[in-house]
Amino acid sequence: MPDVSEKFRYTFFGKAHPERCLVSIGELRIEIKNTEGEINGELVFYISLSQIVAVFSCDKQVENYLTLKNSVENLIRTAVDALGYTLACGYDIEIVDMIDSLGNAPIVFGVVIPAIVSSAKDAGVTFLNIIDVFKDARGKYLMRCLADLREAIRVPGDTGFFCYRGIESLRQFFIHQEVAKDDKTSWEMLRTELNVDRSDLDEIKVFADPLRHGDFVAISDAERAKVFRLTWSIVNKFVKYANAGYKKG
Repeated sequence: MPDVSEKFRYTFFGKAHPERCLVSIGELRIEIKNTEGEINGELVFYISLSQIVAVFSCDKQVENYLTLKNSVENLIRTAVDALGYTLACGYDIEIVDMIDSLGNAPIVFGVVIPAIVSSAKDAGVTFLNIIDVFKDARGKYLMRCLADLREAIRVPGDTGFFCYRGIESLRQFFIHQEVAKDDKTSWEMLRTELNVDRSDLDEIKVFADPLRHGDFVAISDAERAKVFRLTWSIVNKFVKYANAGYKKG
């Protein structure tokens, strides 16, 4: 890793998965410049035997470490996707921790989303409530939804896409139970049966539509938190609806 002389440096460490495949990529340099102007600088990284080292250097102290971490992770994941494509292999990455040049204590990144850490509990939804939904075939819509929400947590840049697709899985329930005859009616049923405001769906959709159509959309840490809060609120309502025999409370 070359010497970086800028005043502020943020060094990230992570892993490529599965580690048994030993992914390696030589040093790459990428400029980071987000639309809000919050993070502007250069990222230098390499991967050696699945171990990731990345240094982001900039002239201005970064205020939001999570937003920076998400940007770094997205860029490195893109490079690993390119390598995986050339080798016909499915790789993924995670950024584990970070140290800065200011002498602050190292930051170890968890997998929890602080904005929704108690959302299910506060809504009265437990693990067993969810497992109970899986006891018959109708539970497959929630299964598909939760799989998408897992990816929304794991891949920050695609949060809006996966959150909205997860909600669309719940919407499919109303079509396949023959209570709605078309897409428009199924959305109306979801909103009515779960007491969901259309504006909440629209706020999530803003961060989903460009990605669904192969375009790009930036999402800040604050925007991501809001998308998660709205999504978890809707899914919590569906779980309680299912627990009540798929009847409106």
